[in-house]
Amino acid sequence: MINKNYKIPLVYQKMDERGYTNAQSDLYLWLNEMEWMSIDKIEEYEYDEGETESIVPFAITGAGDKWVWIVADNGEEYSVGLCERAESNGIYYAKNTEDAILRQIIEYVASSNFYLVKDEAESYQINEKELKIQLEKWKNNFRGIINDEYINVIEKLNELSLKKIKCQYGEWYALLTLEEQDELIDKYIKFDLFDKEFEWYIEWVFILILYIAIC
Repeated sequence: MINKNYKIPLVYQKMDERGYTNAQSDLYLWLNEMEWMSIDKIEEYEYDEGETESIVPFAITGAGDKWVWIVADNGEEYSVGLCERAESNGIYYAKNTEDAILRQIIEYVASSNFYLVKDEAESYQINEKELKIQLEKWKNNFRGIINDEYINVIEKLNELSLKKIKCQYGEWYALLTLEEQDELIDKYIKFDLFDKEFEWYIEWVFILILYIAIC
């Protein structure tokens, strides 16, 4: 179980109080690739052998990778990291929880999850109307949880229209180009440890587990 001295970030406490982290509740708040854990489940988390106890998982991706708080020894607010199952090192994703939420929203509206022509849509894609409803929901539900400047960013994103994106990775429809996405992330999210690595699994244990799985 996690160390009782670890403090759940205030942003997450507010989310939990509003029912946003309870997957069994109608109040659960969906965010792309962040499937929240309730605070009760976070506090009951059992570490795997070899997993460092300096992380606190609070959400998972659709692929089962872990979103974690990286516990700071100096008393500062915990950074957010992404720990992929196939890697012994994670990456620093954001300076804190509210930055991670905004970064996830920015990256989502720049992704290929949207369509203009229904007959050409993939099963996972939504249209512009549905996207704008989701952005409005995030704006309203995160108000009072994340700072007002970030709420304004979400509001401005909702004023945009889908456009065709063309780049070396392919073509799709999104609200932002990858360049516009990176500009917003540089402005609001980037910090000194941004996308740098940290060890979340003791490497020799990780290699042993992979070896056993292969054999």
